[in-house]
Amino acid sequence: MFPHPMFEHYKTNEKDKKSNFSLKVFVILLVWIISVYAAITFIRSSEEPPCKSESLSVKHRGVCKSPECITLAHQLHNWRDVSVDPCENFFEAACGKYNENNLESKTRLSTKTGIVARLIKEFLDKKLPSTSNSENAMHFLYQKCQESNKLNATEIAEQEAKSQLELITRIGSAPVFGRNWNEADFDLNGRVLRVGSIQNLKNYSDMMAAMAKLGRDQFGFLKFVLHNQYLVIIRDPITSEALESGIKKVVSSILFSVFYILIKFQILNETLRLIDERPDADQIGRDVKDVIKLNDELQEPNTNVSGGIYSSEFQENVPSLDFTRIIKSLIDPRRKEEVWERIQNKTVGLNDALYYSDGKKTLETILQSSSNRTLANYLMIRFLISLEKQKTFGEDDCTEEVMRKLPLAALRMFARNHFDKENLQIASDMVEDVIESFVETIQESSWLRETTKQRAIKKVKNMKKVIGYPKELEVPGTLDRFFESLNLSDINMTYFQTKIEIERFRTIQSMNHFAALFPFESSSDYLITNAFYHPTINKLTLNVAFLDDPFFDSTYPKYAKVASIGEVIGHEIGHGYDPFGRQRDENGEENNWWTPEDSAEYDRRTRCLINQYNEYDDPDFGRNLNGTTTIKEIASDMIGVETSWRTYKKVDFANEPSIFGFEDEKPDKLFFHLTALVSTKYIHYAFENSKSFQNWCSSRSEVSLAEQLTRTHPTYSFRINGVFSNMKSFAEAFNCPVGSPMNPEKKCHVF
Repeated sequence: MFPHPMFEHYKTNEKDKKSNFSLKVFVILLVWIISVYAAITFIRSSEEPPCKSESLSVKHRGVCKSPECITLAHQLHNWRDVSVDPCENFFEAACGKYNENNLESKTRLSTKTGIVARLIKEFLDKKLPSTSNSENAMHFLYQKCQESNKLNATEIAEQEAKSQLELITRIGSAPVFGRNWNEADFDLNGRVLRVGSIQNLKNYSDMMAAMAKLGRDQFGFLKFVLHNQYLVIIRDPITSEALESGIKKVVSSILFSVFYILIKFQILNETLRLIDERPDADQIGRDVKDVIKLNDELQEPNTNVSGGIYSSEFQENVPSLDFTRIIKSLIDPRRKEEVWERIQNKTVGLNDALYYSDGKKTLETILQSSSNRTLANYLMIRFLISLEKQKTFGEDDCTEEVMRKLPLAALRMFARNHFDKENLQIASDMVEDVIESFVETIQESSWLRETTKQRAIKKVKNMKKVIGYPKELEVPGTLDRFFESLNLSDINMTYFQTKIEIERFRTIQSMNHFAALFPFESSSDYLITNAFYHPTINKLTLNVAFLDDPFFDSTYPKYAKVASIGEVIGHEIGHGYDPFGRQRDENGEENNWWTPEDSAEYDRRTRCLINQYNEYDDPDFGRNLNGTTTIKEIASDMIGVETSWRTYKKVDFANEPSIFGFEDEKPDKLFFHLTALVSTKYIHYAFENSKSFQNWCSSRSEVSLAEQLTRTHPTYSFRINGVFSNMKSFAEAFNCPVGSPMNPEKKCHVF
């Protein structure tokens, strides 16, 4: 039986009504969901600015496929931990897998420094013939070091004792080493007139000038230090304990070992007579006692004096010493008058080197009240103690010795053979870009007054810069010409003698640099993979090894170059404006150029950073850190990353290749990942401390809390989480909710 048509029509209408009702409910529900979503979005947008269009994916111009870019992509991929929410812990998100891809606990900075050393060793081991003075000097020192490493301790001691005797005879000796020394024949400035004993081997010598000719700038009474644009005369203190310890070493060495050597080698055919002239034990005891007493007097400077006076005035106050003669003896004889003319008005004596015991004594009164015998002994003993650091104890690392003692020669070799010179110009341009961004930051500061802004800008624009190494070193023969004063012609020289000669040469190099005749300071600091800022001369330095793979390369996309070392450049510039650096002007001189109001506001802002570090829950140390000891580095980190970010935002990403595997990555996110990979800050010490340099992506800290509290650098984790959490741009890039660890409501800023 078929249904009635009317019934079928009725059923159809009912069906349509139900369908329409369901559709209406669905539409209403959809509108409600959209409204709620819009409301939530609006609320969140009122708390945090919306992501800018630049944060969206961009269409790059191809993919960078250079080996250096592949290495960079490898690190970005393998070190990050995608299971960690960046808004919770960006250090883990960016660096959480670092340990799984790195065997050594060394930082990338120290690893790169090790690579540089290995390449230098490879060059030295090849022993290739060369017409270069600097390269031949490297080979000579390396060979002598290797020869010394094959000797036993007794053989080394014999060589060093013999060399010490020869040095003593060049200076003029002292009564503690000869019974027949005649005090009446000694003049401090200093004529040794006595004939017939060991000190006569250098008749009519100027004792202190003779030391200076050996490259020594320490004389017991005082020493010379190159500081900023001046040759400064300062005190040369040594504790009584250190002096007594040194005396035991040098006196026993000279009085016993040297005479043994004299007998063995029959030096000067004077052996038996010299043994007869050796002073008795009682006299030696009296001499040592007098030397210690004199040293005690020299340890009591007048703490109520400060500042310095020009050498002419200093000379008038210490007529017993001929400063002109001593200083000229430090200079290369080939350029003596030229160097002296340039530096004679740039010598300063500090008052605390002149006045002692609250003004009751001066250096001159101490010299006048001391016997010639004691003065001669003191000078010689202090000289011999200073030679102790040139002695060999155990087996030396010969490559490291070459890098320490002939750093410019080693640098030239590395730069000529293993460095992409295109990086120098790129890095130089980037420094100017970062400086421009820093100037913009200062100009836009909402709290700095105009006078302070102008002084801050003046300082950064007057900043001296050494990018890699001076172009002068590229000119053939430039470095070799200044190596002509290094005398390594005697193939029979011992390792100890070679080191003494190189120290003499390095003093000459320093004086040439001080006189502006030589463009580069002879320092092993330049061989370290690092960047640093000199606050006392307002100078920024980026070392050659730092401007190299894996930190920087000419093939990197421009945005990767900025993110990789832009923060480092900004950080070092920032040191000119950290709590210490801001107290110095564009010339590096102490000068308070801040208005009182700006100074107070600056202190308030850095206090915010100090408190933030104090309260930071570090994965290795908990909430036990001290921001007061690290504030210079934290403030510089904040200045550096914000300046680098501003520079990064100016890059035209569409004209740059992408990084392999990150073709669709948002540029803003990529900035923080790239910046987190790169080492940031130096500890400006000698070459042997290169292993203590900081690195953001790193293994777990291996130091104790007590040691960390003495360090001037914050922990690895804080340099990412603590610093980035203060940046709104980070929260925008990763859409971090307000109140999340990486987007706290309270943020700290410097400028």
